[in-house]
Amino acid sequence: MKKQLLYIILISLLIFTSCKPKHFYNEFKTVDVKKWKSTDTLTYTVDIEDAKPVYNVSISIRYQKDYEFSNIWLSVIDTYDNENKTVRVEVPLFKKDGKPYGKKSGSFCTQTIPYQYRTRFPKAGKYKLSIVQLMRKDPIDGISDVGVIIDKK
Repeated sequence: MKKQLLYIILISLLIFTSCKPKHFYNEFKTVDVKKWKSTDTLTYTVDIEDAKPVYNVSISIRYQKDYEFSNIWLSVIDTYDNENKTVRVEVPLFKKDGKPYGKKSGSFCTQTIPYQYRTRFPKAGKYKLSIVQLMRKDPIDGISDVGVIIDKK
C-alpha cells in the first residue's frame, strides 16, 4: 500500500511539473529564409499583468548552417505608451573556427542571447518589441525564425 501511494505521489509530481510552462513568453516569427528584407518588421506583443517581478528578455535566431555571415545585426524597438527605445543588437552566429553557436538540429541552428537582464517593466500593460535586420546585404538569406523569450525571475 505504501509503495502504491509513493508511486501515485511521484506520478502526480511529474504531471504537475511537466505542465508548467517553461517561459513566461515565447514566440517565434518565421521570415522568408531566402530573402529577409530590412523593411520586414517582426512585432511581438507582450501583456504584462504584474510589473513587480524581475524579467529576463532574450532574442533567439534560427539560422541555416550555410548562412554567409558570422553574425547578424538587429534593431530592436521597445514600445510602451507610444514611447520608443531603439537598441542595436549583434547576435554572433559562428565561432572564429566556423562552427555555429547554439543548439543544432539538422541543417539549422538556434542561437539565443540575453537582451535585457533583470529588468522591470514600469507598469502593467501591453509592451511591443519590434525587430528588423540591419545587415549591409539586403535582403539576407539563411535566417528562418526570430524569437523573443521572456522569463520571470
